Amino acid sequence: MKNAVVLWTGGKDSAMALYESMNKYKIVKFVTFVPAVKKDFIAHPLGLMEAQSAAIGIDHDFVKIGEPYADSYRKAIARLKDEGIEVLITGDISTINGAPNWIRQCAEGLVEVDTPLWEHDRKQLLEKFIQRDFVVICSLSYKAYFQSPVVGQRLNEELVRKFEAINIDLCGENGEYHTCVLNAPFFKKKIELDFDILEAEDYFHMKINHIN
Repeated sequence: MKNAVVLWTGGKDSAMALYESMNKYKIVKFVTFVPAVKKDFIAHPLGLMEAQSAAIGIDHDFVKIGEPYADSYRKAIARLKDEGIEVLITGDISTINGAPNWIRQCAEGLVEVDTPLWEHDRKQLLEKFIQRDFVVICSLSYKAYFQSPVVGQRLNEELVRKFEAINIDLCGENGEYHTCVLNAPFFKKKIELDFDILEAEDYFHMKINHIN
């Protein structure tokens, strides 16, 4: 098996990408690229990512990225290659606004990139989360798409029907909503959250008070 890392966000897509890859590669660790200048991750809190890593039992590295970004990403990926990493696994589903896949561009000539969810049918993909008993909740939703927040709601058949009713990309590929994963078949223990739902100008989001 080739040595691989999962580019981890803590959301549903990176978690399913891991699930689809566990028997294909040796998963060495998770990697999350973070800005060199400290920034809050509102939709995907870093503390939650650390808790997910512990609950799954896979090491996790936060890799700082700065300007110029393309050069910084390539240098970071080159360091992973030097560590013996051969494959980057991402939860990317499709291009955004027709732009080329960023990670593929940055990794070209260095390591392979595997996108196991690429161009999957959106509804079928959401059904996989439900059928495989992933515990996925919404961590942020934008007011432009949701008149009332879906933050804190679990991804299930009822929530999928809400997505269908407002005619969005069902997987939120245009940023309509974001998610976090609290349990999955590969978790060794379920994560429990105590959180509040806060309102900002353009969106509602989850503010975590405690992680157990």
